[in-house]
Amino acid sequence: MQMFRALLFWSFATGACEEALVAYTFAGRGSADAIGSVLSRVLGLSTGEVAKAFDLRLVTNCSQAPPSARTQLCFELSDAEDGRVRIAATSGPELAYGTSWYLRTRCNMSFSWNRTGGNQVSLPKSWPGVGQKVTKYRKVPISYFNNVVTFSYSYTWYSFKDWEAWLDWAVLNGINLVIAYTGQEEVYRKTFNAFGVNDSEFSSWSNGAAWLAWSRGQSMHGIGSSCGDGCMPLPLSWMAGQWELQKQILDRSRSLGLVSVLPTFQGNVPPIFRELYPQANISKTGAAWLDDLDPLFAKIQQQYMKIMIQDWGTDHWYETDGYFNQNQGPWARTLRGPEGREGRPWRRAEDVPVDPDAFAHAKAAYESMSKVDPRAVWLYQGWIWRGWGEDKLPFMKGFVSAVPPKHFVMLDMFDEVDPEWNKFNNFGYFGTPFIWSVLHNFGGNTGMWGSISTLNSEFPDALKHAASVAGTGAAPEGIDQNPFYYSFLTDLPWRAGPIDLQQWVQTWARQRYGRSSAAAEEAWQLLLGSVYANETNAQAIRSRGGFIAEKNADGLTALALGGGQATPHESWYKLSDVVQAWGKLNEAAKSGVTETLRYDLVNAGREVLSKVSNRFFAQMINATGPTEVQSAGNSLLAVLADADRLLCGDRGFLASARIRSAKSWAAGNATLEHYLELAARSLTTVWTPQEPKSSTITALCDYANRQWAGQVGGFYTLRHQCYIRQAVEDLSAKRQVNKTAFDACVAGVSYEWTHDFGSEKYPMCEEPTSDVLDISVELFAKYGRPELEARLWV
Repeated sequence: MQMFRALLFWSFATGACEEALVAYTFAGRGSADAIGSVLSRVLGLSTGEVAKAFDLRLVTNCSQAPPSARTQLCFELSDAEDGRVRIAATSGPELAYGTSWYLRTRCNMSFSWNRTGGNQVSLPKSWPGVGQKVTKYRKVPISYFNNVVTFSYSYTWYSFKDWEAWLDWAVLNGINLVIAYTGQEEVYRKTFNAFGVNDSEFSSWSNGAAWLAWSRGQSMHGIGSSCGDGCMPLPLSWMAGQWELQKQILDRSRSLGLVSVLPTFQGNVPPIFRELYPQANISKTGAAWLDDLDPLFAKIQQQYMKIMIQDWGTDHWYETDGYFNQNQGPWARTLRGPEGREGRPWRRAEDVPVDPDAFAHAKAAYESMSKVDPRAVWLYQGWIWRGWGEDKLPFMKGFVSAVPPKHFVMLDMFDEVDPEWNKFNNFGYFGTPFIWSVLHNFGGNTGMWGSISTLNSEFPDALKHAASVAGTGAAPEGIDQNPFYYSFLTDLPWRAGPIDLQQWVQTWARQRYGRSSAAAEEAWQLLLGSVYANETNAQAIRSRGGFIAEKNADGLTALALGGGQATPHESWYKLSDVVQAWGKLNEAAKSGVTETLRYDLVNAGREVLSKVSNRFFAQMINATGPTEVQSAGNSLLAVLADADRLLCGDRGFLASARIRSAKSWAAGNATLEHYLELAARSLTTVWTPQEPKSSTITALCDYANRQWAGQVGGFYTLRHQCYIRQAVEDLSAKRQVNKTAFDACVAGVSYEWTHDFGSEKYPMCEEPTSDVLDISVELFAKYGRPELEARLWV
């Protein structure tokens, strides 16, 4: 194994460019004019004003690369002879990142998602000079972003204006490779039409607008099609609108130099295929999956890709997952493969045999793509390799070796908790290029978490020990959370190794607010040592399997008598640290509340109130008498009411904003408005729509819970009221709390709230309140008491 890796590293190091790992070049993509337009949008300047300040250029190379550079992708900053700031770079994303680096380090600016405070861009009276030339190289060629489910948890209701802002954020942070999943239903509709499936059959088989990620490849179909008022099959108008939006997204991405990874067919077909093609090797029950060794698979793939490329063009990167047999979908199958000899593991990579079945299926999957696009590079989400034992290595080796070298890239997507690349003596996917990636967020939950020290140490460790690291990435299930974490993450490809975190925090706080503030710096030092803590955080996340620690599970959104996803768990950090940080942010805000500080005030207060609510939630569900239930329940409801008022202070926490975005796609059609509003309300609460007159809580309820204004004060408050009423009634009669009756109440109020079209019964704030600092200071005085922490879990 060590010799295998050494040879691989030698070939990589001597190549000194990205083609040594992947048969693709990122250099030369995008245009300086497009990056100038990015600056015009984020700085609020005309393109002429941008051109007067900045000399933006794409070049073929920079100054000689340092030994630590593994690529030729770079940017250079210098002072131009005409007084402008010159930024030269090898592609659009390097050019944008280099400009962003200048704006951050010389002008104290920052760039984050619109719903996490947005951009802080206070313009200087004159643009500072660079001084000595600055040259920086990427350590790895790829900076990746997105998860296939992010398109449901975060992007579903995006307009092109939203995507424009997101793409600007991406290139300013150096992202150069993104999954682009929008609008594929229209391509599939046309594809399946050619194989005998009509529009009605296809629409009913697809999930509704909010759940498309799971009908695209995860064995869930028809969600939102027939569930009472507000439900209907996926509208053709939605498919067409999303298809048009994808064209705009791809055109803009290509102008910026962002490489878009398009989806391809992975075998899931409408069940009518069983009747249309009875001889095909399709699973007999449940979701219909077509084995890729069946000739029909390649025919569908080629038809689909021809339509897709004709409609949208291609950057030659494609994403598709699974094992490509007809048994199960890609995320559900329990693999059974050839067993290694017990007690005698393989000592070298070359000794591991190739599983012929895995080889055949992967080969067929890739060839179905490459027959249409011979330059195809296959990106594969590596989630399904998790939890393997050494006995499964032949299957993996067979799978990855079936694709031509440099045309298969693995996304190792949970490296902050459970990396795969370093298992089995750092086998590194048998030399297959992989992206070191974090997942970090499940369901788009809104809590504060993520170990900065893990990012600081473990990516450099991967670079040191694995020659096949092709990039860094993030695959969160949802965005619009934890800008502190993602700011650090997107700089990783440009760093030679670990950095001084305390110094970084000081710089980050200054850039975040556009000014020096001792109070703000102290706040973020406290947060670095608590919610974003060092090894305490990392160990806690690992001990909980990552999944639990990286999800909201607090009294604000908890479900009494609920399951694991809804049950509060003890935090890995001292609440008093976060309380102090909140107080320091309040202090910093006395000098002025920027949009970034507005978001951080609300977010820090939300984190504190969510943990404070655990105490009262625990008291409520553990009470043995009606008086105690009522008292604890009233205290809990008071926290929810205060949290809802605080959450109204920033647009990033408004449920109403998401609902408005969803309804905007209806173009005034009242029926479609109800359909889209129901979808928006359901996914982040009950997940699948609550059925009318049902007494059962939905199976995935709370998976995607959000601590948003309107949801906390409405949906979650209603559920807690169900418990209080039921518990008071039952405990007064000296009997156990009736879970069946409680579930029926929760199901009823869930249906009522998710169908409250126009918020007629349960109003919510429509715009951010103007007095956010006053509210934050008031609630800090009420809840920022040190004795609360000692009693939090009583």
